[in-house]
Amino acid sequence: MKFDLNLSDKLYVRNLSSYLTLAKDNLKSFEKQNEDFAAKLVDETGNSDWLEEGSRLNNISWLFLNALYITMYSSFEHYLLKAAKKIEQLPNNKISLEHSGRGVLNQYINYLHLTGNLSSADRSKSPWDKISQYQDVRNLLVHNGGIMQKDLNKPLEQHKNFKFLQTQDVIMAGSLGLIRIRNIFILESFAKVSSKITKDIMDEFNKLYG
Repeated sequence: MKFDLNLSDKLYVRNLSSYLTLAKDNLKSFEKQNEDFAAKLVDETGNSDWLEEGSRLNNISWLFLNALYITMYSSFEHYLLKAAKKIEQLPNNKISLEHSGRGVLNQYINYLHLTGNLSSADRSKSPWDKISQYQDVRNLLVHNGGIMQKDLNKPLEQHKNFKFLQTQDVIMAGSLGLIRIRNIFILESFAKVSSKITKDIMDEFNKLYG
């Protein structure tokens, strides 16, 4: 299958915008549900399942935002796959994408940089350093259930991603650091950084091969 990289970039940016709108709309809805629940407790008009309902409302926002963050990151990886496939489909290119390294993100980036000669995919340059941080957060959410560390005796502040998450206004709950995204700050910052990268890759590809 051949991909239109210009179209892929437009779709990626539009999807990011849709995800952010979805986040804002749902956070407003969750806030309203919490307000209604609190009012029922005060008026004593709630049902017997108030404890279960309270627990659901207390956790629904961060569970939703954590999942949405993973979705946004996956969309970024999918764009990089499409870009790598464009390089793979170039005439006279005999290097297969599957031979470009291990790890999904590293494989795509290595292929774009080394095989496609795209300097915009050079991971040693900014803003790829920020992508590495976003990748760490994604991996913690997907592979560790959002738990940053297992050692209760180790200060959470020593974790390599602590300062980054702190600057992104992300809650790290308890001594193990359970990641709880509580607002759209990290979603917006990821969208800004990743969309710059996708545009740079598209522009350079068009310049070299367009």
